[in-house]
Amino acid sequence: MRTKKSLAIDVSRVQIEILEQSDTTLIIRWVEPGRCHYGEQRWRRRSANSSGTCVVSRRAIRRGDAVFRPAERPAPANAAAMISVDAFHQTIEEHSRSNSN
Repeated sequence: MRTKKSLAIDVSRVQIEILEQSDTTLIIRWVEPGRCHYGEQRWRRRSANSSGTCVVSRRAIRRGDAVFRPAERPAPANAAAMISVDAFHQTIEEHSRSNSN
Protein backbone atom coordinates (compact mmCIF):
# COMPACT_ATOMS: atom_id res chain seq x y z
CA MET A 1 0.00 0.00 0.00
CA ARG A 2 1.30 3.46 -0.89
CA THR A 3 0.99 6.36 1.50
CA LYS A 4 0.33 9.86 0.29
CA LYS A 5 2.94 12.35 1.42
CA SER A 6 1.49 15.71 2.43
CA LEU A 7 3.44 18.92 2.67
CA ALA A 8 3.63 20.67 6.01
CA ILE A 9 1.73 23.94 6.22
CA ASP A 10 3.55 26.88 7.76
CA VAL A 11 0.62 28.25 9.78
CA SER A 12 2.58 31.41 10.62
CA ARG A 13 2.49 32.45 6.92
CA VAL A 14 -1.15 31.61 6.17
CA GLN A 15 -3.73 34.38 5.85
CA ILE A 16 -7.38 33.37 5.91
CA GLU A 17 -10.62 35.29 5.64
CA ILE A 18 -14.02 33.74 6.33
CA LEU A 19 -16.32 34.88 3.52
CA GLU A 20 -19.41 32.80 4.40
CA GLN A 21 -20.30 30.34 7.13
CA SER A 22 -22.91 27.81 8.17
CA ASP A 23 -22.90 25.01 10.76
CA THR A 24 -21.30 22.59 8.30
CA THR A 25 -19.54 24.73 5.69
CA LEU A 26 -17.12 27.64 5.48
CA ILE A 27 -16.17 29.59 2.39
CA ILE A 28 -12.61 30.81 2.91
CA ARG A 29 -10.14 33.05 1.14
CA TRP A 30 -6.78 31.29 1.70
CA VAL A 31 -3.44 32.99 0.97
CA GLU A 32 -0.17 31.16 1.54
CA PRO A 33 2.56 33.25 -0.13
CA GLY A 34 4.72 31.32 -2.56
CA ARG A 35 2.55 28.20 -2.33
CA CYS A 36 -1.14 28.70 -3.05
CA HIS A 37 -4.04 31.15 -3.13
CA TYR A 38 -7.72 30.25 -3.18
CA GLY A 39 -10.17 33.13 -3.54
CA GLU A 40 -13.29 31.15 -2.56
CA GLN A 41 -12.53 27.71 -1.15
CA ARG A 42 -15.23 25.49 0.36
CA TRP A 43 -14.39 23.78 3.67
CA ARG A 44 -16.64 21.16 5.27
CA ARG A 45 -17.05 20.04 8.86
CA ARG A 46 -15.78 16.51 9.60
CA SER A 47 -13.71 14.56 12.12
CA ALA A 48 -9.94 14.96 11.93
CA ASN A 49 -8.41 11.80 10.47
CA SER A 50 -4.98 12.73 11.84
CA SER A 51 -3.38 15.05 14.38
CA GLY A 52 -2.33 18.52 13.31
CA THR A 53 -2.44 22.23 14.12
CA CYS A 54 -5.38 24.60 13.80
CA VAL A 55 -4.60 27.38 11.31
CA VAL A 56 -6.79 29.83 13.28
CA SER A 57 -5.74 29.24 16.89
CA ARG A 58 -2.39 27.45 16.35
CA ARG A 59 -3.58 24.89 18.93
CA ALA A 60 -3.09 21.16 18.61
CA ILE A 61 -5.80 19.09 16.93
CA ARG A 62 -6.12 15.42 17.84
CA ARG A 63 -7.45 12.66 15.64
CA GLY A 64 -11.24 12.58 16.00
CA ASP A 65 -11.66 16.28 16.90
CA ALA A 66 -14.34 18.22 14.99
CA VAL A 67 -12.64 20.29 12.27
CA PHE A 68 -13.27 22.12 9.02
CA ARG A 69 -11.13 20.94 6.07
CA PRO A 70 -10.93 21.80 2.37
CA ALA A 71 -13.65 19.88 0.53
CA GLU A 72 -12.61 20.22 -3.09
CA ARG A 73 -11.54 17.50 -5.53
CA PRO A 74 -8.91 16.94 -6.69
CA ALA A 75 -7.20 17.61 -3.37
CA PRO A 76 -5.89 21.19 -3.22
CA ALA A 77 -2.37 22.15 -2.08
CA ASN A 78 -3.74 22.95 1.39
CA ALA A 79 -5.68 19.67 1.75
CA ALA A 80 -3.93 18.85 5.06
CA ALA A 81 -5.02 22.14 6.67
CA MET A 82 -7.58 22.09 9.48
CA ILE A 83 -9.58 24.61 11.49
CA SER A 84 -10.78 23.41 14.89
CA VAL A 85 -14.56 23.85 15.14
CA ASP A 86 -14.18 24.85 18.83
CA ALA A 87 -11.45 27.41 18.03
CA PHE A 88 -13.52 28.79 15.15
CA HIS A 89 -16.62 29.30 17.33
CA GLN A 90 -14.50 30.83 20.11
CA THR A 91 -12.93 33.28 17.64
CA ILE A 92 -16.37 34.27 16.31
CA GLU A 93 -17.67 34.86 19.87
CA GLU A 94 -14.62 36.98 20.79
CA HIS A 95 -15.02 39.01 17.60
CA SER A 96 -18.72 39.58 18.33
CA ARG A 97 -17.98 40.74 21.89
CA SER A 98 -15.26 43.15 20.77
CA ASN A 99 -17.58 44.67 18.15
CA SER A 100 -20.42 45.16 20.63
CA ASN A 101 -18.32 47.30 23.01
